[in-house]
Amino acid sequence: MKVCAVICEYNPFHLGHAYLLSEMKKRGAVLAVMSGSFTQRGEAAVVSKYERARAALMGGADLVLELPFPYAASRAESFAAAGIRLLSLLGCVDELCFGSETGDAAALSAAAQRTRSSVFLAALARRLSLGHDISYRRAFAEVYGEMFGSDIFCGSNDILAVSYLSEMERQGSAFCPVAVRRIGEDYSGGGNGYPSASSVRKMLEAGDFDKIRTSVPPVMAEILEGAALNGRLASDRRLYPMLAALVRSGREVFSEAPDMTQELASRLSRAASHARDLAEFLALAGTKRYSPSRIRRAALYALLNVREEDFSGVSYTTVLAANAVGRTLLADMRKTARLAVVTKPADAACCTEKVRRAASLSARADSVWELLCERPRDGGAMLREHPVML
Repeated sequence: MKVCAVICEYNPFHLGHAYLLSEMKKRGAVLAVMSGSFTQRGEAAVVSKYERARAALMGGADLVLELPFPYAASRAESFAAAGIRLLSLLGCVDELCFGSETGDAAALSAAAQRTRSSVFLAALARRLSLGHDISYRRAFAEVYGEMFGSDIFCGSNDILAVSYLSEMERQGSAFCPVAVRRIGEDYSGGGNGYPSASSVRKMLEAGDFDKIRTSVPPVMAEILEGAALNGRLASDRRLYPMLAALVRSGREVFSEAPDMTQELASRLSRAASHARDLAEFLALAGTKRYSPSRIRRAALYALLNVREEDFSGVSYTTVLAANAVGRTLLADMRKTARLAVVTKPADAACCTEKVRRAASLSARADSVWELLCERPRDGGAMLREHPVML
């Protein structure tokens, strides 16, 4: 069967996501590779990965696999590299589908080729060497615009799409890219159409379930309402006191974290020593160079003791949800996959040492995620979960 894949977060699953899956469904079986307990900008997912996978399954996906931590909570290039590598190792994917502000796969592919050129990379290095007043992402977009006269990096979906396409070229991936035009708000909530995930999260913070019911599929609305009622919504605000306690106890937690500079480590330590909450911490630590997303990721890596060697390559994935088509796909995949496909988290104990080490880090992230809920379960609760099967 033809397999169409998407790399996603579904935090939470909304009507725009459902539209993309409906377009993919016309092309073949739908495989979703989804972030786990934490997402690409270093934020905690609002509900558990199994609940989000269930919504995706009801919304059109046939099989949902997990993109493991810490790749799921890494910068765009690392996030994309891990997602593409995972799909390649499965050995059964025909197409990669993605939402896109431009909706033009050819234009995005051309942009990906340009950003890998030595001329572009040299110009980017020169721009970054001029000072600390600009983030890597902003410098990237500005240099590209100056060289090629395009604002293709203004949309968050297009930024990720170019990262996917660049990685497909670098890794020699055989599957075909398919861009589906995004119809709805942009990531920050601007524009018209379907509300974005960030807009839905704001509705959730305000407790506005009337708006939520018109912004997400019924099953996701039911999941969010149930989570709110039962104290199972995760909040990033609960993460900060854990980090501040480590810093204020005199421990050095930042210096060995991945993607860390001495300057950033000092800023984070000072901010954690003074800030009273997450918003103040982000404000004190942030600069034009260090975006809120980078600060969130750095803090998360420090709290969970992530090290550079934890980015040594995707070695496994976990099955989160499947329907009948997905189970057939899963059976075929087990014959072609060149990485471990784990049915239950606890099954990783029977895999190679590399898989066990990687799975233990994901389990650590899941365990901490529980503490971000008003009514957390015990630290090993996620290890006892079974995939959602329909």
